[in-house]
Amino acid sequence: MSRRYLRCVAVGLLFTLCAVPSMNSKAEEITQPVETPVQEVPVQEAPVQPLTEEQQAELIMQEQLAQVTAEQSTRQLVIIGDSRTVGMKSAVGKNANIWSAKVGMGLAWMKNVGVPSVEASINENTDVVILMGVNDVRSLSYTDKYVSYINEKAAAWTTLGANVYYVSVNPMAFETKSYPGITNSLIEKWNTKMQDGLSENVHYIDTYSTMLGNVSSKDGIHYSKNTYKTIYTLINQGIIIDKLEQKMANLC
Repeated sequence: MSRRYLRCVAVGLLFTLCAVPSMNSKAEEITQPVETPVQEVPVQEAPVQPLTEEQQAELIMQEQLAQVTAEQSTRQLVIIGDSRTVGMKSAVGKNANIWSAKVGMGLAWMKNVGVPSVEASINENTDVVILMGVNDVRSLSYTDKYVSYINEKAAAWTTLGANVYYVSVNPMAFETKSYPGITNSLIEKWNTKMQDGLSENVHYIDTYSTMLGNVSSKDGIHYSKNTYKTIYTLINQGIIIDKLEQKMANLC
């Protein structure tokens, strides 16, 4: 099953079983004389149509989706990012997440401060979400450094039982002299290099494709509260889709 199909399932798969035809019998009024015997007509129940393989798969998928969603509600997110993540934290409000974010930061801060400040909280009940890169996106060569560091940390965190996610750098609402050189074309190249380089221990969540052309911003790079909430929802859906895929693969 394709990832696109699973995404549709995760955001609201509503499968409907084949309608089972029913036979409604209507008694006819008997007008014959009383002495004429009435012949009883046996009523046959319509056979229940068996589910097709596709319907069975969708039913299993719904059951697994419900299980994944329930399990996910008990897990803790550790979210590491820059000013966009600061804005997201403010938009979604107080929750049980652990946030490590600072305005204007890049790889050096992530390595020296961002990760070390939350690493002790990472365990088997943790999903680590990394939203970094927009402040370094002008230097595509930095992707190699990001990939190397994130892969290294993900190997260690996965050993602890955690799951690790890297979220695509999200689009600019418009290009601006306030942030010279940052374009969506450049961001797309960054995202491609990151996705290609990350190890199997890091699950890539593509929010860029959905948000392109759908972000609200006053300065081009930072978003409105509603946009941040949408991205936060997409991240959580992406985590559920990833785990649903894993469960379905294990059943095959």
